[in-house]
Amino acid sequence: AERRISGVFGGGGSPEELRAGGEFLTSEGRKLLVARLRSRVGGRFTVAVGGMSDVAGHGNLFEESYPVVLGEAVSEAFGVAGIKFESRNMAMGGVPSFPNSVCMRDTLGPADVVVWDYRMVERDAVKGELFVRQALLQDSFVCFKRRNGYLKQLHYAHHAIHVLDEMKVYNLLQKKRSPGVVSDKFCRESCPRCPGQVRWHAGWKMQRFRGLHMALFYLDLLREAVDSPPNDVDFSPSSLALRRAPVEHRLCQAVFCSQAFRCATSWAPAVATQSLTDLVDNGVMNGWRLQHASRRAAELTKQGHAHCGYKDHKQALVGDSTSHWLFFNLPRVTDTVAFCGDFRDSDFASYALIVLNQEEVMDKLDQWLESKTLGVSSTCYSTTHNVRPNDANLLGFRVTSGANLLSITHVLWN
Repeated sequence: AERRISGVFGGGGSPEELRAGGEFLTSEGRKLLVARLRSRVGGRFTVAVGGMSDVAGHGNLFEESYPVVLGEAVSEAFGVAGIKFESRNMAMGGVPSFPNSVCMRDTLGPADVVVWDYRMVERDAVKGELFVRQALLQDSFVCFKRRNGYLKQLHYAHHAIHVLDEMKVYNLLQKKRSPGVVSDKFCRESCPRCPGQVRWHAGWKMQRFRGLHMALFYLDLLREAVDSPPNDVDFSPSSLALRRAPVEHRLCQAVFCSQAFRCATSWAPAVATQSLTDLVDNGVMNGWRLQHASRRAAELTKQGHAHCGYKDHKQALVGDSTSHWLFFNLPRVTDTVAFCGDFRDSDFASYALIVLNQEEVMDKLDQWLESKTLGVSSTCYSTTHNVRPNDANLLGFRVTSGANLLSITHVLWN
């Protein structure tokens, strides 16, 4: 596998040079991940990649996106070692890590490694820490595609973080005019109908390079796992008793940074078996519509899915003053219910009714974080008021007046 990867770049870099940019924040982190790999012999090792449109493959074919390339490059070698390797591309156009990170098990899904690759849409240290803590809560290691400055502050999680930044190697290969990276373009074969062919999206060679750069890193760890004798290293990154770990950023002291949430969402991809509409009580929509943000967004999504194999889309359940009540039937809840969406006005009481188990909660809501990019605007709110602990709960919405809409993308519960 390594010889095939090196051959792609035509001798443009030595084996050591091709591996530059891969690092663990502590030596303990390497030992832990190698031990995790050893424990997966006879089972599955999963890498789930969260990211933006570039990662989702936009501009190219989905099968040319680097998470797919990674899986194809290492699967045979892992299989020989008795491990089934799964690379799961869960990226979504225009979306930062939040709010999907709050309910990671239902969005990215359970994984040995979750990848943060929101390079162009997120610089936020609070959202970065939130991503790390939610990963630890589901016992996942975290791979960052850039060494973000805030990582050095997260001392309690350094053992669970590694960084794979490919740009140093890429720039070297460009300088050496390696055929593996120069003269890049969108799609190996012509694909004029693939949306997203813009300057800030990678071509197919860059996608391939990123996947192969990651492949070398995990193949090195596999070799260590196969060659090293069994040991008693604890391969669980969350064994540090996360709930007692100090939070570095004040805004991350809220419940969403220290508890794992379940969710249903109208965004895709997601691993949850239930979508947002599946939780609508008795399936009664009462005039609410599942729709994209615009007609153009709907057309481009349809085109990308049909011609390029894209998996991502962003829809919302939208209600206005002509709609009636919409209720979500939430399964067993501990003590907190939340929802996220694109809300033009946070003064819900002025234009909407929101009830939990038949009691109004508009003035009992705590705002979480807000995400705004060119592709999405999303804010989440939670409440513990009138929650029926360890029981099903009914969350209801109705727009009562004015031109405002309610646009809901996630409902969450702990």
